[in-house]
Amino acid sequence: MLEKIKSLVGSSGEIGWPVASRDRIAFPSSSELRVTEANVGVAFLWTIRDDVLPKLEKVNLAIAANFYTPAGIEPMIRNILGNPYIRYVILLGDEYSSLGEGCSLEKSGSELTSANAIRAFFANGINQDRKIDGFGNSVYVDKNIPMELIELVRGEVELIDLNKGMSGSSLEEKIAEANNLIKTLCKKYPFAEPKVFGYEKSDEAFPYEGGPIVVHGGSIPDSWIKMIAQVWRYGRTNLMNAKTDRVVREINDMTVVIHDPQNMDLSLNPFLVPLTAEKIEAYKAEILSPILPAGKAYTYGNKLRAYTFPAPDQIKRLVETSEYKDFDFKQGPWLDRNVTYGDGFCEIDQLQDIVDVLGHDKYSKACVAMTWHPADELMRKHKSSPCLVSIQALVQDEKLNLTVFFRSHDMTQGWPENAYGCAAIQAEIAKAIGLPTGLLIIISGSAQIYNNYFKQVEEMLKKYSADIKTCSDARGNYQIQIKAGNIVVSLLHPESGVVLEKFVGKTAYELRDKIGVVASLTTTHAIYLGTELAIAELKLRTGEPYEQDTSFKSSILF
Repeated sequence: MLEKIKSLVGSSGEIGWPVASRDRIAFPSSSELRVTEANVGVAFLWTIRDDVLPKLEKVNLAIAANFYTPAGIEPMIRNILGNPYIRYVILLGDEYSSLGEGCSLEKSGSELTSANAIRAFFANGINQDRKIDGFGNSVYVDKNIPMELIELVRGEVELIDLNKGMSGSSLEEKIAEANNLIKTLCKKYPFAEPKVFGYEKSDEAFPYEGGPIVVHGGSIPDSWIKMIAQVWRYGRTNLMNAKTDRVVREINDMTVVIHDPQNMDLSLNPFLVPLTAEKIEAYKAEILSPILPAGKAYTYGNKLRAYTFPAPDQIKRLVETSEYKDFDFKQGPWLDRNVTYGDGFCEIDQLQDIVDVLGHDKYSKACVAMTWHPADELMRKHKSSPCLVSIQALVQDEKLNLTVFFRSHDMTQGWPENAYGCAAIQAEIAKAIGLPTGLLIIISGSAQIYNNYFKQVEEMLKKYSADIKTCSDARGNYQIQIKAGNIVVSLLHPESGVVLEKFVGKTAYELRDKIGVVASLTTTHAIYLGTELAIAELKLRTGEPYEQDTSFKSSILF
């Protein structure tokens, strides 16, 4: 049996077990072919692996991993069916990314977390649509895995939920109990023969020129639907890392311009894991807080509001020396008032520094905050580097715009919460300097849809296709008239109606060439304009009166 498991070919094409998401498994290492008669798997949810893995007993431990999203149900099933020695799954750790140990159950309640998805799977299984009741599109199990084998996993593997069973206990106490269970649980034999399964194929992406795609939307949910539609339609097939089965559809430098980022209306809630006001508020609180909770590698709030600099004496010298020239602020204690000095390090509140600079010069172009530590993230190249790299606050049209850059972005699961968090940062800065908020612009260097979301994304887009509303064209509207034997096209200001530019010609082709070289239109606006120009040309030829936006009726077509 062990040799059969060792010889399986996983979804990454590598021989051995685990057979799914192998590069994301904490134990055993992806470089280690470790297959034993161990019966226990441990899911430690959102807790950082370094706080759990070194403390776990390994003798009867088959696998241990984070479990971030409900979509992890399918890889879990694949790995258990690939190694049917696994007969127990122990659940512990933080249940939600922005909540700490000890308040997980109280705060998460019945939310659609990965922990609740595991509980729901073992309690009720999946339905005929291969989803988990109550979890919408957040979970889908591939049709290549037979229903009877999915039910076999549920029946033969026992879930031991330490978060519920020890709800008042610390993480250390739960780990201690997990170790006790790993050593004392009744030894069991495999419940089936080891198997691997194929994957459903998705529609091929459409060709495009590569590089950035820009999407404009109203609220965050509206913008998300439009953005996902573009990544799904045009995303290039790529891998997240070498030697991985994590296939993605990817756009480089995907840019989403959110025109109404402070709109908290959730009546449109298209996200694969629907958001609640409570979940958004919890994430906002975290992203605005300098505190780094126990068990976390980082938070964006901690990176932005308590950015660590390892040489405090350098900052003190810059502030105090007469050679240091700051021609805007001059010398004085205000230069480092957002710096907290420690023993051998200091922490910088970058958001408050942005507020101070904009308060002095609201048109400053130097209001940039970052999370990146080159000596740490770039040189060590580890996987816990922050995805949000930088923000820039800019005042334009007397509004506070915020541009945010993510180096790598899960657009289905991560982007929605990130967007609401960035909107909270924008609102915080704008309020402090007494200006309204403007645009929130999110640029994702690598914008990805993971393969374990492909089916869910397809279904979501079918359901919400009618909600992909086109924003009114902020670049102006076109008025078309026939005057003195010519077609006259006037570009009108979208608010004042003032004529900004005029184009004159006798044919739609002639006007297409004149307008096309200077204007940048949305697809729907361009199609509309082309249709109206064709109608105007036909009316001009036949001598019939032309009126824009009326249905075209002419005897020459019948």
